[in-house]
Amino acid sequence: MIHIGVDLHQRFCYMTAMETSGKMRQQGRVANDPASLRGYFGQWREPVEAAVEACSFWPAFFAAVEPLGVRLVLVHPQRVKAIASAKLKNDRVDSATLAHLLRARLLPEAWAPPPATRALRQQVRLRVSLGQQRTRLKNQVHAVLHQQGLRPPVSDLFGRRGRQWLAAVELPAAARQGVNTYLALLQSYDEQIRAWERSWAQDEEGEARVQWLETIPGFGGYAARLVLAEIGDIHRFASKRQLYSYAGLVPRLRESGQRQRRGGITRSGSPRLRWMLVQAAHSAVRSSPAARAYFQRLARHKHRQVARVALARKLLGAVWALLRHGVCFDEEVFAAR
Repeated sequence: MIHIGVDLHQRFCYMTAMETSGKMRQQGRVANDPASLRGYFGQWREPVEAAVEACSFWPAFFAAVEPLGVRLVLVHPQRVKAIASAKLKNDRVDSATLAHLLRARLLPEAWAPPPATRALRQQVRLRVSLGQQRTRLKNQVHAVLHQQGLRPPVSDLFGRRGRQWLAAVELPAAARQGVNTYLALLQSYDEQIRAWERSWAQDEEGEARVQWLETIPGFGGYAARLVLAEIGDIHRFASKRQLYSYAGLVPRLRESGQRQRRGGITRSGSPRLRWMLVQAAHSAVRSSPAARAYFQRLARHKHRQVARVALARKLLGAVWALLRHGVCFDEEVFAAR
């Protein structure tokens, strides 16, 4: 078998082809386009497998090479660096290291989402991006008012009464131009977000998994879809603790001999997933008696943010149970665990 380490870049790939014995067969650059990749992998008569680190370019690489029957291994970039740290680092060394670890079966593999999950992630992350841009624009409006020494008399500056106040308040010409420009852009973003939500309401009508997750306190349709997109296939997690670790919601542990030191959460995995779960925990404290009791019990002897993250982890456990067993949220079961 030929084992190929691929150091993937936007314009080219650096390839190292190696036999199972460790003998180098070929090394060099290949243009990162479908025709060149098919020509490179099509030259081998032996069975071929290739390892490539997870990056933004890997889906296009997989789409070009996978139809050729090549076994592709997606590599966790942080973990492979921990295994193969070297003082000398360049494309040649990186690709050779991947090839060596591939043939020795020492690579830390990452999960490669199927095309349907990748499409779902793109759609959901578009909604996240639109929301973030909208928040930045709102912050810009607040900044203009702050510079003028003005404090809005309403709690929601962008609600109906807040908009009326913004339209009537006296501002210098430059400040008024800025506020009007930001408000026009905000209206455009609001329209795009509403269009996104309408399209999802049609596409996801009758989607059982979304309906199950919407029964969890703090979850709406947006939260349910984001969590589904970031988790992918729930059956790849044999236990909820594996899902906690995947989401980066478990504490760091340093152990040596008889000493153990625990720190903050690892923050590995998707930051969007953690963010949404913490947002859901905020809402769950207000809407669910069981979630509120759990949070208050922890907050009596821990920092409130620590308690909130613990509640987010508990909600993620509910996500795992609902998706694995195909049931709706049960307040009594949640309170008992």
